[in-house]
Amino acid sequence: MSKKHTLLLWLFICCSSKLTMAQQIKGIVQDRDNKAVLIGVQLLNIYNNATAFTDSSGNFNITANKGELIEIRCAGYRTTRFRLTNGSIPPYFKLYLDKLVVLNPDQYASSTLSQYQIDSIKQHELYRTTLDYPRMAAMQQIESPFTAFSRSNQMKWAFQDSYAQFEREKFIDFSFNENLVSQLTGLTGADLSAYMKHYRPSYQALRNMTQYDYYNYIKRTAEQFKKSGRPSNIRNAG
Repeated sequence: MSKKHTLLLWLFICCSSKLTMAQQIKGIVQDRDNKAVLIGVQLLNIYNNATAFTDSSGNFNITANKGELIEIRCAGYRTTRFRLTNGSIPPYFKLYLDKLVVLNPDQYASSTLSQYQIDSIKQHELYRTTLDYPRMAAMQQIESPFTAFSRSNQMKWAFQDSYAQFEREKFIDFSFNENLVSQLTGLTGADLSAYMKHYRPSYQALRNMTQYDYYNYIKRTAEQFKKSGRPSNIRNAG
């Protein structure tokens, strides 16, 4: 068999194995306090954008692979996420949502960012060994090239980079969230989704803004969005 055919066969096997990993994740979504079923709850697979909604009985069915992250959204409830394990996946999930406490924007931002810090600490604990693994300085890499370029070390450092990017995106998600933006702009539904897609700020822009600047950014860009009905060229602006 030629090298070309061998490569194609290998790619086919890899793709096939990934496809077979996909599963239909089934379950029900309920109110945590009164256990009432929640209808029309959106479930979004963050990895492949597969979307599902709960039916009139609160049941859902969504395609996902092991290790993937599912986001759950429902008006009046706190947006939450859960990650599928890499091991055995239960045949049925019972998911509970917490009612959203209505706060003014300042209180909400403070509460949300506090939750972000708590989640980050918990997540870091899960991967502490790899995340705290020391990186080699340039001179150390020259002196010990076999150690520096070992597969194990390269994988650990690549994971650290990916995790850092994940944390940056999560910070944006917590800061630039639907509930806060809706309270500041009055946007809802498809308009809210369109605005947030086109005016999502960068991590660096968020870090460089004061809270006053940030709220002004949201209000200013929302007004432009309402007037024009389409995104302007100031996306990711500070």
